[in-house]
Amino acid sequence: MNNQRIAIVSTKQPGTNPRMRKNADALSAAGYTVHVLYGFSARWADETDHTLFKNTTWRHQRLGGHPSHSPISYFLYRLLSRFAAVMGWTELEYCPAKNAYIRQLRQIKPNLVIGHNPSALPILSRWSQKQNGKVLFDAEDFHSGEGQEGARSNAKVAELEAKHLQQIPHITAASPMIGKAYVETHPHLEATTLNNAFDRRLQSDFKPIPEGPLTLVWFSQVIGLDRGLKEFLTALHALAAVPIRITLIGLCAIEVKDGLQSMIRSSLHTIEFKEPVLEPILVDILSKQMIGLALETGGTINRKLCLTNKLFLYPLAGCYTLASDTPAQRDFFQSNTDLGTVLDLDSPSQWVQTITALNEDRDKLEEKRKKAWEIGHASLNWEVESKSLIEAVESILDS
Repeated sequence: MNNQRIAIVSTKQPGTNPRMRKNADALSAAGYTVHVLYGFSARWADETDHTLFKNTTWRHQRLGGHPSHSPISYFLYRLLSRFAAVMGWTELEYCPAKNAYIRQLRQIKPNLVIGHNPSALPILSRWSQKQNGKVLFDAEDFHSGEGQEGARSNAKVAELEAKHLQQIPHITAASPMIGKAYVETHPHLEATTLNNAFDRRLQSDFKPIPEGPLTLVWFSQVIGLDRGLKEFLTALHALAAVPIRITLIGLCAIEVKDGLQSMIRSSLHTIEFKEPVLEPILVDILSKQMIGLALETGGTINRKLCLTNKLFLYPLAGCYTLASDTPAQRDFFQSNTDLGTVLDLDSPSQWVQTITALNEDRDKLEEKRKKAWEIGHASLNWEVESKSLIEAVESILDS
């Protein structure tokens, strides 16, 4: 039995970050003692965390306060972060509770510390420098390119990365292009691709859906008007005679919901909104849909480079994917042609032609769904993908 300790640090809650949870689960299953140190980030995730913690095999501790359970600490750290933002102290703005994390790490004495999200970078570099500890950063996105071009947030994250990645030799990246972009910017880095796949054990039996309205689904933590949904709904105007039911899963403000509903032009088209759910429930919902939508707009550098978890969860659930044309998604589907079709969001006619063809030949659509499900079962899952994480961790610990 492995007696080595791994600490995972994040300023966000486990309930908001499936990737962090999957890392913790995989490392725990590999025999490591895993400690997750996290911060409060969203009230809606409290209930999710509570449910998750009933079944986790890893230890967990919240730092930095909570608006209800430890409001004084939470208020003071928030105040410190806002003051730091005014003063231009980026590190303190992003990670006001850094010292609390370091103190806890000293008690844990981990053999390796893995950081998630840019706010963890100061913790990793401090641990590497002052404690001579081994560290790994998980780049779920190309973080300095998440905002629109010229955004102040991009400059702040780039500042954090320039200062702290120098002390971090290894990263895991959520797509090949994200890893390449980080290595181009920071040539000393060794990058391992770790795609956002999901556990095969979430997969249920394949559910045929040969009849009824054409069903399409999209999910994220937040439903927004800048996520490609407007362009997609506009394309549907030319399909007024086709019965279509769309399910959107995520937190949704009333004005966003109203805005999306107002774009429906046909009485045969409906939108159903659902709140975010844990992965087992999400997969069950997806398994009852025919087509999954991956609508990256490519409006930021990160959106051009990322491969979201949709691309991996749709096949596992048995959905055929319609994906917007970004460099990363185009590259992905060139290597995975049976999983879906890449379409230009700025070309409604492509969407109309493709959806029409899928709807008119339901037998062919069912074959495509079944093929995607089989690929998800055989190779496009976390059981296969997590081997890259374990190998990277073993390599770092042995170095």
